[in-house]
Amino acid sequence: MDTSTTNRVYGISPIKYAQDIPIFSKTNEYIENYEKIASDHLNKMKKTGENPFIPEDIWVELEESTRELVTKYSSSIDGNRLLDVGVGLGRLLSQLPASFDKYGMDISMGYLEIAKNKGIEVCYSLIEDMPYKKDVFDMIICTDVLEHVLDLNLACLKMLSVLKKGGLLIVRVPYRENLGPYLSPDYPYRFVHLRNFDEYSLKLLFDKVLGCEILEFHTAVPVAQSNLFKYHLWRPLMRTVEYAISGMKNINQGMYKLFVRSFYNPCVINLVVKK
Repeated sequence: MDTSTTNRVYGISPIKYAQDIPIFSKTNEYIENYEKIASDHLNKMKKTGENPFIPEDIWVELEESTRELVTKYSSSIDGNRLLDVGVGLGRLLSQLPASFDKYGMDISMGYLEIAKNKGIEVCYSLIEDMPYKKDVFDMIICTDVLEHVLDLNLACLKMLSVLKKGGLLIVRVPYRENLGPYLSPDYPYRFVHLRNFDEYSLKLLFDKVLGCEILEFHTAVPVAQSNLFKYHLWRPLMRTVEYAISGMKNINQGMYKLFVRSFYNPCVINLVVKK
């Protein structure tokens, strides 16, 4: 790694380097759990070209819902230094203009190697071990992360600590998710989604607890799943409606998407927070 980059953004020295990626966190049970999830994800994608956890069209739509907010608010920040907390494969950052100075952190070496090859300056670190200097980033993106962390308040405080005063934090989390499946005895991972969110819980967290200003909420991406069905119908009738909507998918994509939006709630919520 370029030492000038290290001096410019990192506030502590790495424990070691691997594949020229600085490592700031020691392995623990939580990291091992996440590495297993990431490994299963990457192995499946290598074999089939498909994400085992989410269909590609929904994945793209989720990313677009966040990217639109980054584009909308990027002109309101003073600089161009951008951090993606939970950078994953680097898909979101790689779709943003090259004018951004892009950084990413994660706890999967497999993910980080892919993101690094997309021109992103990456590091291996838990949020709790946040390695960056105080007040160094103009914007931070955090998508599909806060539902996973063990200590929500600490994770948010760590991110805000490296964000400049007046900088923006853009978060995407699941919206009013049913957490029941993660409690099943045969679920393959110990730690996955540990909490759910809505506008009220997010406003209490970022406004009341953390003292930030919320600029915008944006729910997005209705998905045809029973737990997201909008209406309380007699169960056989609900199943009939769902069956009809499902059958429409291979006949008329436009009508299918229209009906999904009409009958199902969004699966994520984005919010824009000003420090």
